[in-house]
This record gives sequence, structure tokens and C-alpha cells, in this order.
Amino acid sequence: MSQQIKQLKQIVDSANKITFFTGAGISVASGIPDFRSVGGLNEKIAENGYSPEYMLSSDYLNADPEGFMRFCYQYLLFADKAPNVVHQWIAQLEKEGRALGVVTQNIDGLHSDAGSENVDELHGTLNRFYCINCNAQYTKSYVLTHQLHHCEHCAGTIRPDIVLYGEMLNQATTLNALHKITASDTLIVLGSSLVVQPAAGLISNFNRGQLIIINQDPTPYDYQADLVIHDDMTHVINALNAVE
Repeated sequence: MSQQIKQLKQIVDSANKITFFTGAGISVASGIPDFRSVGGLNEKIAENGYSPEYMLSSDYLNADPEGFMRFCYQYLLFADKAPNVVHQWIAQLEKEGRALGVVTQNIDGLHSDAGSENVDELHGTLNRFYCINCNAQYTKSYVLTHQLHHCEHCAGTIRPDIVLYGEMLNQATTLNALHKITASDTLIVLGSSLVVQPAAGLISNFNRGQLIIINQDPTPYDYQADLVIHDDMTHVINALNAVE
């Protein structure tokens, strides 16, 4: 492990255009359950007799807007979760001008909360809500504080700005993410299994520089990486920060 940390530091210190690609694993340390692991969010939803795919679909939103918002409050909106050391490390490297930014599969908004500015949220974010009738905009904190279920302006349906099952990824966001990945000299994957498509397929477009994968479990791209660390990423980053 110590040798891997030294190698990681050498790569990061010599990089000038780092792009971070993050998945659910980075947020687990902040107390946010991931969707697909054993004991994860999908399993908890299914235990209550629901289909996770349907409850997170545009079909359910359209069929029962009130039920959809109740579901969001119960399973998705975490008011007490904060960025962890990994989010902060990423934001600091961007602030120093060493990173191009973040491409994330997460919807929790913690990268922005940590201070990252160049964030491509492939699946949208829970930090923003909007009315599907009049397009009035709301922040997550405002929705939570006022326990909003309907638009204050027109009483229409409000929803989080996330990509639901049955909806397409935002094309501009995807293109921005692709540009980051192809322009970077180092790509660091953190907490992603790299199996969810089409997001994970973006990794295939990185064909120069150093590929680093830090994840608890193996991924389909491990064999292509210059450095693979199978460990808790908070341990890895804390160890990295401790290296002189």
C-alpha cells in the first residue's frame, strides 16, 4: 500500500490536467448509500415492495407526482450529508489549477458543495429542483426548509433536476465530460464500478496519459490502468495527504 501511495503521489504531482471520474463509492464515506451494492438504496426500496427502476422513472413522476415527491423525501434528500476528504482533495486540486474538473455519476451534489466548479453531473443533481409547468427554479435547501411538494408560483409539479429512467442524458453535459476526458493528461477514477452505461463508456475515450483507478472492488478497466488501488478511498487520500 505504501508503495502505491508513493506512486499515486508521483503521478498527481507531475500532472497538470487531471480529470476525476467519480461514482457512488466516493459518497459512501459521507453517509450516502449507493444504489446497487448489497444493502444499498435499491435493496431498501425493494424491501418496501417497490421497483427501484419504476420509482425513479419518468413514468412514475407523470403518473403520481405527489407520490414521487414523497419518495424523494424518503429516499433521496439527505439534508445532513457533507463532502468528505476525497471531495475536498478534488476541489483543492481544481482550485490550484491542476485539474480540469470532475465527471460524476452521482446526483448528491457533494462535489459542488466541496467547492468544485467544473462539474459535469451526468445523471443530474439533487441540488436543483424545478417546476415542470412554469420552470421556476428551487435549491435543495429551499425545498427541504419549506417542505415543498408543489411550485410556489403556479402550484405545478416540482421535481429534482436528475435524469430519471426513461429520460436521456443531457447532451451538453455529456459532451463537456467527453472533452474533459480527452483533454486530460491524467484520469483518476474514484468509487465507480465502471459498469453503468453509457456513463462508464466515456472512460474508453481516454487514450493518453495516466489512468488511475481507486475502488474497493475490481472494475472492467483495471487491466488498462497504470495504477489500481483496491482500498477505501478515504484511507488512500488521507495517506496521500500525509506523504511529505
